[in-house]
Amino acid sequence: LLGMTATPERCDDGNIFNVFDDNIALEMRLSEALEQNLIVPFHYFGITDIDGIDLSDVSLQDIDEIVRRLKVNERVDFIIEKIKFYGYDGDKCKCIGFCASVDHAEYMASEFNKRGIKSVALSGEKNNVNERKKYISRLENDNDDLKVIFTVDLFNEGVDIPSINLILMLRPTSSPIVFIQQLGRGLRKCEGKTFLTVLDFIGNHKKAFL
Repeated sequence: LLGMTATPERCDDGNIFNVFDDNIALEMRLSEALEQNLIVPFHYFGITDIDGIDLSDVSLQDIDEIVRRLKVNERVDFIIEKIKFYGYDGDKCKCIGFCASVDHAEYMASEFNKRGIKSVALSGEKNNVNERKKYISRLENDNDDLKVIFTVDLFNEGVDIPSINLILMLRPTSSPIVFIQQLGRGLRKCEGKTFLTVLDFIGNHKKAFL
């Protein structure tokens, strides 16, 4: 029996290794996949957040308080400013923004739309599979004006959007599994795509996940 997985370490506490008596035929991690040119390289920037945004004294389980502190108009302007500064590979921005909650995702989409950047918030709670597929197709379409999808954990795994060229990390996580899953959303190779830009506004890089 041969099993294949992209997520050997899982968030649901399941142990896939046990199923196969810990027999590993082949294993390839992120660094080796980069060396083998199987995924696109990424430009990763850990960005110091604006003054007044401090989550050091907040439990990562206290989502309501995290969201309250992150929903700041000045922070939205700051994020857009950094997107313009660091850029992305390609003519059209195709971005996934990982947020702390559904409320946070909806807030970010609303504020980006107010500033003329066509965005949408997607969640498992409020959007069915067909809706999600529709917006993913729009994001990948070079002729569509949708540029950003804000989501919570919806796109951590099991979603294939090869042309993503920008990832925004807008939520803290203590899980290296979640971190790699979110990073991995943009690492698929795609014609005309030479690299992924990752902007981490939340200091996840300080946990040395990389």
